[in-house]
Order: sequence, then C-alpha cells, then structure tokens
Amino acid sequence: MSHHHSIRNLLNIKDKNITFDENFCSTETIKKVKAKVFHGTLTYQPKACYACGHVFDVQIIKHGFKTSLIKMPSISGFHTYLKLRKQRYFCKHCHSTFTLKTSVVAKNCCISNNTKVAIALNAKDKISEKDIAMKHNVVTVK
Repeated sequence: MSHHHSIRNLLNIKDKNITFDENFCSTETIKKVKAKVFHGTLTYQPKACYACGHVFDVQIIKHGFKTSLIKMPSISGFHTYLKLRKQRYFCKHCHSTFTLKTSVVAKNCCISNNTKVAIALNAKDKISEKDIAMKHNVVTVK
C-alpha cells in the first residue's frame, strides 16, 4: 500500500489526482497554534478550458501552480491542514488561466467539505455555534 493511499484514507480524500510529497507531513505554526500540515499536489489533464470550453489540445498549456491551505478535520487533537499545490493552465484560445478543481474543497473556499460535514453533524447536538466553531478551528459569521 503506497503512502498516497494511506494519507488519502487518513484524511478521507477520494480524489485520486492528489499525490503526496515524500515529506508529506510537517508540524507548522499557523495562527499561533502548532498544526499538522500535509503537503500534496493536484494535477491532471483537463478535458477542456473552464472559461471558454475549448477542448484540450496544444492551445492549453501548463501555467505553474497555485497553493491553497485547506482546513481539514482535526487529527489526534492537532489542527490539520492540507497544503495543496493545484496545477494552473493557460488557454491561448481565450487568453485566460484556470486552476484545476477537486472534490476536497469548493471553489474559492479554504474549508474542506469533510470539515463542513463534521460541523453539520455537531450542529444537531445542543452545542453553541461558538463552541462548534472553536472545536473545528473556524469562525462564525453573523
């Protein structure tokens, strides 16, 4: 069993396009708190440009990476993050750039879908919003 499979299993990630670096986990200080950070890369060949729909060919080229820090559910009492390098592409047809999508997190969001599910499951109990937010290391919005 590869370490990619083990980490995906630990973080409950279904996306097979995410691979993990050799040094896949580190302890970093984020927001003045020690946290476990998993380092991964999302890359695959898209079927078409997300902006204009032009089918993938030589007109669509790789254009670097965008790194996102995604809040994951806590592991062993540590705040947990996924530092995900997402492949970017440039479409010469419409002169736009786009970043690959993943099922781990919604577009333009930094809280994983698994964390959102954990928050929703806690919401059914008699716990205040502030306590739920503190438990999952997120903020409440009013």
